[in-house]
Formats: sequence, C-alpha cells, structure tokens
Amino acid sequence: MEQPGASEASVDILGRTIERLMERNKLGTGGKLPTERELATSLGLSRHAVRRALDVMESQGKIWRHVGRGTFAGKGPAPDPGDIGSVLRHTSPREIVEARRMLEPQMAAVAAAHATPVQIAAIEDAYRRCAAARNMDTYEIWDEAFHRSIAAATGNMMLGALFEVLNKARKDVVWGTLRRAMLKPERREHYSNEHERVLEAIRNRDSSAARAAMLGHIGTLVGVYSVVEDVRTTGHGALAF
Repeated sequence: MEQPGASEASVDILGRTIERLMERNKLGTGGKLPTERELATSLGLSRHAVRRALDVMESQGKIWRHVGRGTFAGKGPAPDPGDIGSVLRHTSPREIVEARRMLEPQMAAVAAAHATPVQIAAIEDAYRRCAAARNMDTYEIWDEAFHRSIAAATGNMMLGALFEVLNKARKDVVWGTLRRAMLKPERREHYSNEHERVLEAIRNRDSSAARAAMLGHIGTLVGVYSVVEDVRTTGHGALAF
C-alpha cells in the first residue's frame, strides 16, 4: 500500500494510472472522476496517495476540483472575480480563513472607534447568547451574529458587504467540512473567552486591543483548520488546542 512517504516517482506513476483510468472510462473535458475513496479502493492504495497524485494532476491542469461537487477531467473554468458565485466555486477553506484574518481584525479596530452605544449593546447581547449556547446550532447562530454586529458597528457599508461575502463563503465552503471539529464544547468555551476580549476592547474604545484580540481569535480558527486539514490529509495529528 502506498504510504505518505512514497517517492515523487510513485506519485507520478499513480497519476498516469489515474489518467489511463480516465481514458478507459472516456472522461472527456468536464467528466467526473470517482471519489478519492472510490479511487483508493479500486486501485488498492491509500487515500493519502491518491490525494497526492490528484494534487499534482490539478497543478498540471489535467483535473480540477469543486468543493462539495467532486473532481473533474480537464482544466477548470477560470473564476470570474466579479461573480461571487464563481469565486465561491473556486475558493478553498484555507483562502476563506486567511481572508477573514486579513479583514476582521481591522473591522474590530474600526468598530472600537465608531460603534454607537446601541451597536455595542448588540455585540454584547450576541456575545452573551453565544457563550450561553448549549448546542452547535445555537452557538453557530449567535457566533455569526457576534461577528456581523461588529461589521455593522464599523458604520462602513462596504466592510459590511465584504463581511457578508466571507460569511456566505464560510458557511458554503468551510462549515460542511469543519463544523463538528471546530465547534466541540471545549472549543466553544475557548472561542467565547476570545469573543469576550474582543468585546471588552470595543467597549473600552481601544482599537489596537480590538484588532489584536480579533487577530488572536481568527488565528485560533486558522490553527484549528490547519490541524483538521493535516489530520484529513495525513491521518496523523490530534484535534487539540
């Protein structure tokens, strides 16, 4: 069985094997390949080995992937940056969490400077309801409300719109894969503590502290995502803080 430490030559051989399979099944451009699990089973190899070969084939333009839909033969259609639907079809969970890390700390800083008392009360209400949540569904509703309230408190319509784009991407692309791993009870408590630090900084009108607190919070999410991806890819690692 192919192991994670296999040589690049082995990956290349496996790639050619998958190409022959595509030819035998007459998968023209746009034809859908079997799933990684199905390929691994039919070829008698590990999913990790198959995934590595597919990664190389994708980089060579021989296949393309769509999160949630599958893997397809040929070079995928180029994304249209002006079409959010097209962007969502081509983005990845890693791109989304990295974009959040760039945007949301600055939004928290702006909110600290411009939020009205009513907006701060809305952020606090969302924080308290999120912290009190006893299941994933309720937590997710109020976690989203917490971050949306901060976006609204910037008073900047464009930032609010960018937040909504990222939030839709998070729910469509990231959440299906990571929801259970990221919202375990012990993690929800940890995230709530981070939310509290963001809230306190905004309440104190401390933009620098708000930026740092939100950067730390999103950094935690990025870290959990990276571990989840490592476990999924290699089969090694532990989902702990």
